[in-house]
Amino acid sequence: MSIFENILDILEKKGPLSIPSLLDEMNRLNRFQNTNGKKIELSHVKSVINRKRELFHIKNNVVKIDPDKDPVLLSFNLGGYPGPWYKIEVDFNNDRFVYYEWHLSLFSPRDELPKVSGSIEDFKKELYRLKIWNWQSEYNHAGIILDGITWSVKLVTKGNIYESSGVQSFPNGWEKFCKALSILTGKYIC
Repeated sequence: MSIFENILDILEKKGPLSIPSLLDEMNRLNRFQNTNGKKIELSHVKSVINRKRELFHIKNNVVKIDPDKDPVLLSFNLGGYPGPWYKIEVDFNNDRFVYYEWHLSLFSPRDELPKVSGSIEDFKKELYRLKIWNWQSEYNHAGIILDGITWSVKLVTKGNIYESSGVQSFPNGWEKFCKALSILTGKYIC
């Protein structure tokens, strides 16, 4: 587990902490050691927090996750003619998700689907990396589309709501987002 992931885990469980307290907690849990097997240093923690400044709020040396970036609920829809259509809702507060899949025919082109679902905690970390709060509100393909893929994503955080949608056009990081959803649900999504 990386220093970044450790910081997220600790702040998620303990709430806002001073940077020295965060370091003490990381070393106490013994989750991360550098390549020499030594305990992590304060400079490493500060460096990660400074590189990920858009995700953290720092005031009086106390660090917390920015409420505008801290997911509460994610709603995802994807489909196109003749299908399949997918709807996924991820409830981060209750650590659960709901997966719906519709097919217009009995034929399912993806019989080789994975069967094991992943972790909501890991999915949340991937959302932090993907920064979907920076996605545009609309992505549309130039020209006429007859059988395109339609999608929408709604991310509700503790401090904001982000919505994005598109028709046959996708934001940067779309493939990674789809892969993260596939790992979470245990189903091939897009």
